Amino acid sequence: MKKLFFKSYIIAAISAATLATSCSKDFLSKQPQQSTDLNSTFIDMASGRASLNGIYSLMKGVNYYGRTLYVTADLMSDNAYLSSSNSKRYLQFDSYTTNATNSDASGMWNTLYQVVVNANLMLQAGNKLQVGSSDSTEKAQIMGEAYAIRALAYFDMMKLFAQPYNFTADGSHLGVPLVTTTTADAGAVISPARDQAGKVYTQIEADLVKAVAMIPATPVGYTLSGNKGRISLYGAKAILSRLYLYEGKWADAERLATEIITDNKYSLLAKDKLATDFQLENNSETIFEILYLTTDNLGTDAMVNFCLQGGSYGDMLASDDLYNQYDATDARRSFVVKGKRSGAENPAILINKYQNKSTYLEGMKVVRLAEVYLTRAEARSMQGKDAQAAADVDVIRTRSLGSVAATTATGDALLKIIKNERRKELCFEGHRLFDLTRWKQTFTKYKTGGASISITYPNTKTIMPIPLNEINANPNIAGQQNPDY
Repeated sequence: MKKLFFKSYIIAAISAATLATSCSKDFLSKQPQQSTDLNSTFIDMASGRASLNGIYSLMKGVNYYGRTLYVTADLMSDNAYLSSSNSKRYLQFDSYTTNATNSDASGMWNTLYQVVVNANLMLQAGNKLQVGSSDSTEKAQIMGEAYAIRALAYFDMMKLFAQPYNFTADGSHLGVPLVTTTTADAGAVISPARDQAGKVYTQIEADLVKAVAMIPATPVGYTLSGNKGRISLYGAKAILSRLYLYEGKWADAERLATEIITDNKYSLLAKDKLATDFQLENNSETIFEILYLTTDNLGTDAMVNFCLQGGSYGDMLASDDLYNQYDATDARRSFVVKGKRSGAENPAILINKYQNKSTYLEGMKVVRLAEVYLTRAEARSMQGKDAQAAADVDVIRTRSLGSVAATTATGDALLKIIKNERRKELCFEGHRLFDLTRWKQTFTKYKTGGASISITYPNTKTIMPIPLNEINANPNIAGQQNPDY
């Protein structure tokens, strides 16, 4: 296994929030700058809990689930564009002119590897820790969550920095450096090369399979309904089902989605509650979300402030094309409403999916039951199970529209409906660009003033560049930059 000689991103066992966060230099090849014991992350149950909380805290940052991942997925797709009145954030993403010095791309790269490094440390220490029978279930839960988090970070990294799983038939195209062991040994490999995409996806799948096997159905220390901010057994299954969908493993994606649905631990928000209750943390539909506290929310850097009008920014607007997909009676249309951008676009389609700009205590949804239904619908459609796939998509349509005529389409026509429901349901939740690329779909990138860019598949610019700092510092990755960067 490759080992990573990392810089100062160590979780102190005594404090879940003690994290060094310097990102000014390359991430993968910098030596440790602190003397923190690498094994202190999981020496007993208390340190394991604290370290796990620390990793979840990393995921809350602006450069990950706090904002940039979600902005990337929609701004670089056909769903959104930047207003002509903007704060100059994400301008290169909006214009498809991103370069290797882009700070948002490097911020995502660094943060994702911070998550990986700290998950590695937890898993290494945890695998050595012996506990009594009274703690064995919780230890398995913590370890399972660490496996799931590492898998999710690598999954997100692959979507951002590598072409989709099906770009090559055998997965031989370049992925990202796969590092599953972290060490401070001066003799360790400190400059890992990029691995083939197929190998990285194999590791992601293996980690998620372990997570599903380890995390207990009944959580230790919290309840499924009371804390959606941790990856439960159902969260791990949902992420694995999503992975299988990306890998084209249709039967496996369907199987896991069915397990989640039939266990009946989650329920779709009602049509008349969707507009208001979507924003609520721990709502009945959410399976896993990034939760914020009064002490760690992002304030004006939060996603809501980048979308909602009346705050500091409000830069990102929805495309007319997205708005026009919704029927007039669709409850989801409340998330994209006609209005105006102060001092700029009038009319404009405003994004209302995130609304709490007073306390910013609004969870970022990572996976919801609606996605699970749509995953199963797509997986069933790809297996030729048209009637079952139509029934799944009608569950989502009925929730959003009320009484609807049953979907009778089959084949490609049905698949088109499923894809469009996925677009309408999951907009601004970090999916659209990655769906378009895995579907190998050409699309129109809309811009302010009616301008547009045609994005054909395959396209070198739908993925991020490997940060220039990493290229310059790591001789084994120097010749592995993504094309056209």
